[in-house]
Amino acid sequence: MQESWISERRTLQLPGLTVDRHVSKPNELDFPGCNDHLLCLLLNDGNEQKMTRIGEQTSEKAQLKGEFWICSAKTAGLWAWNSIDTSLMFMIEPGLLKRIAEEVSEVDSNRVELLSAIGVRDPRIEAIAHLFQAELDEGGSGGSLYTESLLQVLIIHLLRHYCTLQPKTQSLVERLPGQRLQLVLDYIHSYLDQPVQLAELAAVAGLSQYHFCRLFKQTIGVAPYQYVLQQRMEKAKELLHQGKYTIAEVSLLVGCADQSRFTKHFKRHFGVTPRAVLNKKLP
Repeated sequence: MQESWISERRTLQLPGLTVDRHVSKPNELDFPGCNDHLLCLLLNDGNEQKMTRIGEQTSEKAQLKGEFWICSAKTAGLWAWNSIDTSLMFMIEPGLLKRIAEEVSEVDSNRVELLSAIGVRDPRIEAIAHLFQAELDEGGSGGSLYTESLLQVLIIHLLRHYCTLQPKTQSLVERLPGQRLQLVLDYIHSYLDQPVQLAELAAVAGLSQYHFCRLFKQTIGVAPYQYVLQQRMEKAKELLHQGKYTIAEVSLLVGCADQSRFTKHFKRHFGVTPRAVLNKKLP
């Protein structure tokens, strides 16, 4: 995609998904299509759109803050605008859409096709976009487990509401079997000082990422990324009580390379700072 019209950009890269926030200058873009599905949500007021054409759909209306368009892979488009706009673009590999469709549905993933659309408003998409924005602003402080979970939520919502053939969700058992759950918990506790990927935990459980996330939350009561963060903070409190490590050392020992983010998570979890625990030996 021609990028001379982009003046600022920040990007978050995930397996199968690129999230790109950019500021675009007035331009006219004749787009031949690309290999990825595109979803672009406007983040500001004051858009002066002259033309939006995606496939056979055309609109000459200005785009409102929070509205988005979808351009499916290989679909040509034309955009012309006179305003300086900030947008959040999701670039989705078709293979990711098909893989998750296979995990959550009883239909042939080759029959699932993302629909192009213009001027759509969807509170769920807006909410997901704001969470991805926060990750861009905070440098991915939520960790890969969190962003991969957001990815799953986004793709499943698209499959359910913006595809030609909506997948039928498979019936799931209510809880993770005890032995599988224990394997996952043991794995998490063995690697609290290292980044943990959703794919790793799902593989330990012998499940797809989608089914693992669902069953883990139904069994434990929180999402995998929330559980990992909780355990890291509990481990940090234990290490601080020992009085043998500095706050910076404890931060690294629980997998938090950024001490300021570690302090933020710790205070949110316990209501006090790590230094308060270190100095006063709070319970």
